Amino acid sequence: MRGRAFVTLQLVVGAVGALLLLASPALFATAGTDVLFAGVLPGAFFGCGAVAQVLRPQHVVGERLLQTGALHLVAISLGLLASGTTDSRWASFGLAGVAILLFALGFVALLDALARFPDGRYGHPLVVPVVRGAAGAGLGLAALALLASVRVPSMVDETGPANPLHVPALASTFADLGGAAFLLPVLGLLLLAVRYRDADAGERGQMRWPLLTAAAVAVGLLTTSLLEEALGPDGQAALFVTAAAALPASLLVGLLRHDEEAERRMAVEESRARLAEATAEERRRLERDLHDGAQQHLIGLLAQVELVRERLDAVDPEAARQLVEIRDGLSSAHRELRELGQGIHPSALTDHGLAEAVRSAMARMPGQPTLTIDPRVESARYGPGVESAVYLFILECLTNAMKHTDDDAVRVELAASPRGLVATVADRGPGIPPDAANGSGLTGLRDRLAAVGGTIEVASGRDGTTVSGVVPAVPRG
Repeated sequence: MRGRAFVTLQLVVGAVGALLLLASPALFATAGTDVLFAGVLPGAFFGCGAVAQVLRPQHVVGERLLQTGALHLVAISLGLLASGTTDSRWASFGLAGVAILLFALGFVALLDALARFPDGRYGHPLVVPVVRGAAGAGLGLAALALLASVRVPSMVDETGPANPLHVPALASTFADLGGAAFLLPVLGLLLLAVRYRDADAGERGQMRWPLLTAAAVAVGLLTTSLLEEALGPDGQAALFVTAAAALPASLLVGLLRHDEEAERRMAVEESRARLAEATAEERRRLERDLHDGAQQHLIGLLAQVELVRERLDAVDPEAARQLVEIRDGLSSAHRELRELGQGIHPSALTDHGLAEAVRSAMARMPGQPTLTIDPRVESARYGPGVESAVYLFILECLTNAMKHTDDDAVRVELAASPRGLVATVADRGPGIPPDAANGSGLTGLRDRLAAVGGTIEVASGRDGTTVSGVVPAVPRG
């Protein structure tokens, strides 16, 4: 509630600032159409931020757009009040000082929006101190420039009264640094460009137009003097405001597209998870049907054959011998059927979990492959789809490894990491041939784990092959 109340306050304050600007020609003698024109850009930020709050109320980039517009609208309005307060230089200084600091804060909000775009999170932990340090430096320099000014700075290009807090010692160093806050969007552009370089193709598509419009704003801020000489103040302002107004619009469109893509990706992941759960449940059903149906039927037939064999053993030894062969065939079929059922979904996996199922499967294998289980995984239970996918992943990797190396040279590890559940199968075989690096075997492994949101990593060389599967899963409570 506190966050929504703060957003509501920004909406109200920004709307009041916009109304004051619209009414400024009638309220202030010093105000003209140039003041209205100056409100176009902050109005664009405020409007795009308001739309973002309606469509994506939880997205921090939209809130930063709203803050940028609201702070700049209020700053310009306070600047108008300061220029109209000529009877008290203290009142004029106070209003102008607050206006300048609010204007700098607006650029801080824009810097933060560019640093967080498009998902609302910082792209790297080091970005946080950079943003905070730049924000503090910008506000500090704005305050020092205010104290260094001989006259009260005006936001509306009017000469203000004498500065009652002028500090002559600061004049030579800080008087010209009042526009230092304009460099904050330039830093935001650099952070956005770095993030664009490291982004995937999908995010780059959402970041391209914001990057171009932010570059236009940065160029406009850095070449203000040159553009004023070439185009005149009015021409420079018209060109800059027109180009810069595209920045909030591109950020709004970009964050909406990013959220839509994230929602589609989440829907796909949820669909994959449901499919994996349904597949695991079907395997469990098949295992139960095999155990309760066909296997029990074979056991009954074996008992009947044994009874008949015992009766014929003394009467017809040849028939008894044939029944022994039939019994052995039925026993072999029962064993194969049982192993098939365990491969589909062993009861140990259902009853005791992943660690016990892997341990049980490896105990039945020839040789002595090494198994290491993280204590955090030993007694943990994961979703049925995750357990089934990782179990079958390990069995398939084991089968492949034992074809190409000594049984006791195979190592299996189950571990928990910040990335999730990690299953690793390593061997000391000859490695994967280059022409098989993207073969159907590895593709099947990738597809199996991708169904539960996982990925695989393969390292292969002369010293052996290591296949690791990583599934972003946490134990169930």
